[in-house]
Amino acid sequence: MTEAERPARPGTGRTQRPPQPAGDAVTLRSMAPVLVILCTGLFMVWLDTTIVNVALPDIQESLGTTFTGLQWVVNAYTLTFACFMLVAGDLGDVFGHKRVFLAGILGFTAASALCATAPNIGVLLFARGLQGASGAVIMPISLSLITAQGGTPRVRAAAVGIWSGVGSLGLAGGPLIGGLLVTHFGWASVFWVNVPIGLLAALAARRCIAAPRGHAGRRIDTVGMLLFSAGVGSLTLGLIQANDWGWTSPATLAVLALSVALLAGFAGWELRTRAPVLPLGLFRDRSFTLPNLAGMVTFFGMFGVLLFLSVHFQSFEGLSAYDTGLRFLPLTAATAVAAPVAGWVTGRYGARLPLAAGCAISALGLIALTRVPMDDGYLEYTGPFVLIGFGTTLAVTPGTIAVLAAVMENRAGMGAGIVQTSRQIGGVLGVAVLGTVVIRHFRDRLPHALAQVMLPDGDRARIVEQLSSGGRPDVSGLSPGARAAILEPAGRALADSIQTAIGIAAVCNLVAAVLVLAAMPRRAPAPLKGGTT
Repeated sequence: MTEAERPARPGTGRTQRPPQPAGDAVTLRSMAPVLVILCTGLFMVWLDTTIVNVALPDIQESLGTTFTGLQWVVNAYTLTFACFMLVAGDLGDVFGHKRVFLAGILGFTAASALCATAPNIGVLLFARGLQGASGAVIMPISLSLITAQGGTPRVRAAAVGIWSGVGSLGLAGGPLIGGLLVTHFGWASVFWVNVPIGLLAALAARRCIAAPRGHAGRRIDTVGMLLFSAGVGSLTLGLIQANDWGWTSPATLAVLALSVALLAGFAGWELRTRAPVLPLGLFRDRSFTLPNLAGMVTFFGMFGVLLFLSVHFQSFEGLSAYDTGLRFLPLTAATAVAAPVAGWVTGRYGARLPLAAGCAISALGLIALTRVPMDDGYLEYTGPFVLIGFGTTLAVTPGTIAVLAAVMENRAGMGAGIVQTSRQIGGVLGVAVLGTVVIRHFRDRLPHALAQVMLPDGDRARIVEQLSSGGRPDVSGLSPGARAAILEPAGRALADSIQTAIGIAAVCNLVAAVLVLAAMPRRAPAPLKGGTT
């Protein structure tokens, strides 16, 4: 056994890297096999964040669930994803990134098969939770494995750009791919598609990926992991359920208060422990804090746009799952174009300018979207969607590179976990906060919108309740004229409410762009190693 192949001695904290090309010898071409495997896992994770949205009506009909049950089909994934993200990164640092990545891929594949075969909504929600936990493992660990391959700063920046672009493509392409699958093969196909891909990715990863061993001498911050997971889980639960429970209800206030207490306890523990899962000193570095903030803001807007426009297109515009996905195609295409551009620009000019530009371009796209009448055709959405997709992807890559540059190389899993956790929390806030804006605005406008519609009191109350809960009203027993008289003004009221929420997201993106441009240090592209612990 050579010296390079020997495991690290316990207590030394030393890492042994498998034999590989060193320094400048590592190129994108030499990294290609590993990069394809890692991006495949990442694509599955982001795809399942949005692909299920277009399958919800078929799931409701097949499993006989309520609208709240459908919300949890999405939220179960989001909740476990947010809870386990940072934890997974640290586990990779301790036990070895390759080993943990394989466990995540196999877990995600098994959970997908369970989703596809779920006989009832309870089993489906459990399986979606497993998917989220496994996805939380795959995402930060795949990024850590990229940094472990070596290469110059520009090569790594380009690799991270491809990785970020593939993730954005999966997120944006979910509605289109889901629409195709649901239309031709049924709702279970959006989960079955992961099984062969996941198995092939696991086999290829086992053979092709070489990565440093874990740091056997370093202790796991178990208490910190538990406090963080419970705190973020409580926060996510409170934000998600607040629309149903009421923002001032005892249940909502209790859950949010619990999250504050748990996260405060987490912060106090991290300041005392010797090996924190999240070194809070990192947040003194604006090159670390501002990219995380910008990532939260861009996903805040992106998640809200995808969710609420999908509901509007299908519930009030009458589009099919496939047509809804097709409407988002410009956004998907823009992410594919932006990915290599973002990596190249960041590698050449550093993270500050492209990060600020990405937030600003996203804001312009959101502002343009508020000016589009939502009953217009395909072409009117093209410009805004291109700007949103391009801007979000342009912001993701430099933000990721800047965060990784601020942490030691042997804590890359922790750094990757932080940057992805911040974005996921941004997405949760986007759905929760913007959802509250949409629902409250819509409920306030709905009585006035339907004031001129002549309906029996019983039908009126039922239809208002169905609309207020976010569902398409049952108007099958009404005349065509009465249906149009209900759906057209209700659709306009919902469109106006969605545009109000999108305007808030645009302002947040503009503020983030200004903060990054004004406060983030001007720094040359970092080598993705060194920095502070």
